[in-house]
Amino acid sequence: MEDKIITIATHPYSRAQLLRGRLEAEGIECFLSNINLVQPQISGGVKIKINEKDAEQAIKIIDEIKEEYGEAKQKTVERLKNIRRILVPVDFSEPSINACNFAIGLAAKLKAEIKLLYSYFNPIVISEPYLEDSSYIFQMDKVVGNIAAEAKSQMIGMIAKIKLKAEKEDSGKIRISYHLDRGSPDDVILNFAESWDPGVIVMGTKGTGKASVDYLGSITKKIITKAQVPVLVVPQQSIYRGIHYISKVLYATNFDDSDFKALRTLTTLLRPFDVRIYCVHIATEEETTVDNVKMNSLKEYFKTEFNDFNLNCDLIRRNDLVQGLEDYIEEKEIDLLALTTHKRGVIERLFNPSLAKQMLFHTNIPLLVFHSRSVG
Repeated sequence: MEDKIITIATHPYSRAQLLRGRLEAEGIECFLSNINLVQPQISGGVKIKINEKDAEQAIKIIDEIKEEYGEAKQKTVERLKNIRRILVPVDFSEPSINACNFAIGLAAKLKAEIKLLYSYFNPIVISEPYLEDSSYIFQMDKVVGNIAAEAKSQMIGMIAKIKLKAEKEDSGKIRISYHLDRGSPDDVILNFAESWDPGVIVMGTKGTGKASVDYLGSITKKIITKAQVPVLVVPQQSIYRGIHYISKVLYATNFDDSDFKALRTLTTLLRPFDVRIYCVHIATEEETTVDNVKMNSLKEYFKTEFNDFNLNCDLIRRNDLVQGLEDYIEEKEIDLLALTTHKRGVIERLFNPSLAKQMLFHTNIPLLVFHSRSVG
C-alpha cells in the first residue's frame, strides 16, 4: 500500500527550501506545494509534505532547529528580569481596582514594583475660527488642568487604599507609583509600556453592559495585539481571593515556535507559585498523526526543560475551539487561561462579540496573553 502524504509544516518559500534541505539530508523524502510559480520567492504559504511514516523523525528534526536554545533562551531569561515591573492601567472603576488586587499579589510574590497609569481627556481643536482665539485656548488649558488635578487627587487616594489593603493582607511593602498622561487610553498605554518596559501589563475589564463590552473590548484587544509584553486581563467577575489560589493554569498551544518561548516565559513568571500547568491543544475530531507526534514531542521537551514543574499535556478533539476550552476549564477547575496572539484565529474568535461575553466578560477566569514577538 502506498504511504500517505501529509503536510508537516507551512512556511515562506525561503524557509521552506531550507527546511526541505535539512530533512532530505536526514534521509526524509519531501516536496513543496502551493508555490507561486511566477515569483516563488514571494510565496507566503508553501507547504512542506512528507510520507506519514517519516512524521515522528521529521517533527524531532524541526524541533531541533527551532531557536529555542543558546542565545535565544538566554535572551528570554534576561527579558524576564523586567517582570519586577508591573504596569496597571486604571480608570478608578471597580474593574481596575480588581486588577490592582491581582497586581499586588503578583508584586508580593515577584518582589516587583507597580506603576499605575491613567489617561485623561485630550481635547482636539478642530474648528478653525478658534485656532487663533487665545481666550479659547486659555479656557481649554484651564479645563485640562482641572481634569489633571482631579485625576492626580483620585490617583493618590486610590494608591492609599491599595497600600492599606496590601498591609491588611500581609503582602508586605509594595512599591507603587503612578503616571498621568493626556490622550486616548490605548495610545497612552502602548507608548508608556514601550518606554517603561514592564514585565507584564495587568488590565481589568468592565461588566456585561453592551456599551462597556464594546468600548473596553476594543481597547483590550488593541493592547493585547500590539503590546510587546505579556498582558494579564482580569474580568470584573474574577474575585480576588489571594494570589495563592491560582494553582491551575491552562496554556492553549498551537505547536508553534512562539509557543515554546511563551511557555518558558510562563514558567519563569509562575516559578514562585505552586501551580500545575495544563498544556492543551484543541484539534478537530478527525484524528491526525501529526498532532499526536507534535504533542509527544512537546512532552519530551517538557521533560528536558521543565522537569521541576508539574506539567500535563492533553490533546482534545473538538470542532468548536471555544467550547472545547470552556469544557476543559470547567472540568479541570482552571484558574488562569494563557495563550499567544500569533494564533490569530483564537484571538478573533475570543473577541467576537458573542464569544467575548463567554470567554472574558462572563467568566471569572483571568486571561494571560503573550505577543508572539514579546517572547522571542
